[in-house]
Amino acid sequence: MARYKLSKENINEFFGLFGKKKKPKNVDDLIKNDPVLQKLDKEIGDLNRKAAKRLEKDKDAMDILKKHGIEIK
Repeated sequence: MARYKLSKENINEFFGLFGKKKKPKNVDDLIKNDPVLQKLDKEIGDLNRKAAKRLEKDKDAMDILKKHGIEIK
């Protein structure tokens, strides 16, 4: 069996592999802490607003959405 040597600098990283992992509490916390995700969230919000404006003009689409319990705000 192979043996590995750990330096003092890498010992915390090594034991960190086996400890409890810190996970974000929810998606909002993850987005708040990452500038790339913040940018994507803004772009998705813009697309959703544009789609909502288009759907509001189409009465048939709105009827279908209401039938399935989906509200456009």
